[in-house]
Amino acid sequence: MTALRRQGLSLARVGARQGLSERTARRYVGTVEPRLRLPQRDDPEPDADPGALRERFAREFMEILYREPRLNSLYVTKRVTGPGAEEWIYGGPPSILFLNEAERLIQAGLDALGALSLTLLARDKGLRHRFLAAKVGHLYSDYVGWHEFSQNFGETGEDWRPRHERPPIEPVDDLEEYAELL
Repeated sequence: MTALRRQGLSLARVGARQGLSERTARRYVGTVEPRLRLPQRDDPEPDADPGALRERFAREFMEILYREPRLNSLYVTKRVTGPGAEEWIYGGPPSILFLNEAERLIQAGLDALGALSLTLLARDKGLRHRFLAAKVGHLYSDYVGWHEFSQNFGETGEDWRPRHERPPIEPVDDLEEYAELL
């Protein structure tokens, strides 16, 4: 009975094979734990479908960004409370423009991964964190930097935009002309 239990059979099956009840089997071998059964090569891995993995990771990564405390602390709303009085309210979700651009970059990165890479990503949380940092780290820095600049040097009247949607910056040839801009 011990050998059957170590093979991974339930107590009910051990008892049935010996012509005994589950209760009797439990009394004899109830403390014997079944041995760990390692997956065989022909065992399908859970969530091995590349499309399902891509969707799962995209949702997971977007949820991380949506709930990220630093991003949520950047949103500022100015509310006029009376003549010459205003109130600044901090907090709220990141810009939908930021989230949309992050989703685009994440999707493109996931689409570029093969099935084996996606499987490794599913197994290793550290790989997922590095993937997210590689795909949206620069976007995160740009978004945070834009908000910090805006809060420290006054509102520009413009919302954050991804770099590819911003007008090009004209180079300044003369330092005196640059000083006048400041």
